[in-house]
Amino acid sequence: MNLPEKKVDVVGLRGGIDLASTFINIEPGAALDLLNFEPELEGGYRRIAGYERLDGRPAPSSGRYYTMEVDDALGLTPGSVITGATSGATAWLFAIRDNTNILGITDLAGTFELGETVAGTTVTALPILDGLEEVEDADQWQLAAENYYRSQIGAVPGDGPVLGAIWYKANAYAFRADGGAVKLYKTSATGWVEVPPMATLFFDSGVMTEGEITPGTTITGATSSAEGVVKRFIKNAGSYGNDAAGYMVVDVTSGDFDDGENLQVEGVTKAVADGEATTVTLAPGGKLQFILHNFYGGSATRYLYGCDGVNPAFEFDGETLTPIYFPGAEPNPDWNKPKYLIAHKSHLFLSLPGGNMAHSGIGEPLAFSALMGAAQFGLGDECTGFAQRAGDMLAIYTRSMVYGLYGSSAEDWNLQIISETFGAKDYTVQKIGTVYALDDKGIAPLERVDAFGDFESATVSRFVKPILDVHQDRVLGTVVVKDRNQYRLFFNDGTALVMGDDQYIGEGVPAFSTLKLAHIPTCLSSSPDGKGNEVILFGDDDGFVYRMETGYNFDGEPIEYAYRSPFMNQKSPHIRKSYRRLFIDLETDRSVRLDLAYELSYSDYMIPSNPSSEVQIIGGGGYYDIDNWDEIYWDAVTFASRGVPLSGTGRNISVLVYGNSATTRPFTIQTLEVHYLPRRLKRGQ
Repeated sequence: MNLPEKKVDVVGLRGGIDLASTFINIEPGAALDLLNFEPELEGGYRRIAGYERLDGRPAPSSGRYYTMEVDDALGLTPGSVITGATSGATAWLFAIRDNTNILGITDLAGTFELGETVAGTTVTALPILDGLEEVEDADQWQLAAENYYRSQIGAVPGDGPVLGAIWYKANAYAFRADGGAVKLYKTSATGWVEVPPMATLFFDSGVMTEGEITPGTTITGATSSAEGVVKRFIKNAGSYGNDAAGYMVVDVTSGDFDDGENLQVEGVTKAVADGEATTVTLAPGGKLQFILHNFYGGSATRYLYGCDGVNPAFEFDGETLTPIYFPGAEPNPDWNKPKYLIAHKSHLFLSLPGGNMAHSGIGEPLAFSALMGAAQFGLGDECTGFAQRAGDMLAIYTRSMVYGLYGSSAEDWNLQIISETFGAKDYTVQKIGTVYALDDKGIAPLERVDAFGDFESATVSRFVKPILDVHQDRVLGTVVVKDRNQYRLFFNDGTALVMGDDQYIGEGVPAFSTLKLAHIPTCLSSSPDGKGNEVILFGDDDGFVYRMETGYNFDGEPIEYAYRSPFMNQKSPHIRKSYRRLFIDLETDRSVRLDLAYELSYSDYMIPSNPSSEVQIIGGGGYYDIDNWDEIYWDAVTFASRGVPLSGTGRNISVLVYGNSATTRPFTIQTLEVHYLPRRLKRGQ
């Protein structure tokens, strides 16, 4: 009697979530569920990195723990500062190891001395960095040290949600309402501090010469004797030497400027005040959108520009927030509430209520005068986003249409319709290689909209359409993760859809996964730090600002992660197999604890189940309830391959990997290896 030969099916993991293909045709390396994993560019599924709060003080992930031994720890209480009686060194005591005199400390300042007393006991062994050998205990103490640093970091002052947060130059900046007005804060060594608002002072009848009033010039009111230092000077009407008009942003150092008084520089009148100086204030209720751009060409003139749909747009240089007002008798009309902005061809473009769009003069982002090259367009519907396509075209989205603006200035603009049936939902237009946007039909790149028209085939999200259908009306916003070539679409329940480039499944075919955060974002941004590193920030309802792609947990909370494979049939869907063993290949630089389960033959209830591998799927496959898991412990090596026994006979197998941990570091599952014995063809219906 010939026994069947054992066979091995090696499955490379790639392709992401596929909820559209039939069970027989689905690629075995795809996923039915991929929670808090992300598709790697070269194949495999990586458990995502974490995020952590910030306010300018040391980041939680920078915290380290030490062990220190004393003669008798009975009199010590975790959660307090200990001080060396001789050295004066201090540390935060967070733990005492059971049945020992070993202390867990962090925030070490100074150098403890051997033999000195600490809180009535004697130091018998000096502090050792990362002093525990047992991996799981070390991970818990490291987390405790990080949580200490986390507890020092505060929320942005104020009330309500964070309305906007972005990294600019060397600091994070955040907007939050406080007392009915939105205030701007920045990070510092002591936490969030307010950026003092300046005042705007409009002027007309200007007889100054060009360049005569610049940042740093002191102006004086001839009647009021008020004084102020000019921070920004904007002429947007009239002519120098005669009737120049515009406004200045001023740091008022004394007094109150009067309407109609002469404004003087060193006793010489240069203009006339057109109203009193008014402190720059922002009304609540908006959602900040930002760009960084250098319109002026200097080495230090890369400024931040923002808008929120409720207030005028603004320019910010790290110190002074300058509102963007329009020229004319009413410089700040009710419709000066742009929702989106972009820099294109050295113009600042703004979307305005009523289906309008305006741009500044060339190289003059604060000047919206037609005499200086500014212009305005009608779109016929509210704008929902801007993006630049490679080349000379600016893509302009509305809810139901896409336009392309060609040319270089008001002298030769050519506005053309790209699609009359595709559009974009608010806050979903992003550029990542090409331009992507979410429409009712799905996520579509601009080139496919242009090529396929209104057909569903223009979208690239067919594999995850059921997820999009559920969340169509819950879109919060999007962010691009350039380092990982990802478009992340966030919803208002803390979930997100990740779309990444997967080079293994074909050009132009993205791979998808899902995220579920412990904190629900209210705003999102991505920008470079001073070294060119990407910084992704989000704020929440409680006023905290978080930096993504840092740490390995959700600001101290565990990350729940799950991967469920398709029902893999080893290229023989109608042959029964006896499954013997499963190997999983990991790439990791830290020990990883994984839980495994599996199902056979599409979870056929006629097949006896293995109690140690039961899986209960709740909510249509979106979330899991897990019982009776096999457990695997991975050694701390770069590449690990471990196997577990399988038991049962069926036509196919689906594997579920699950974890829920605040200490597990990111790792990548690369391949599954299934060992089985072929049996007979299936019988019956």
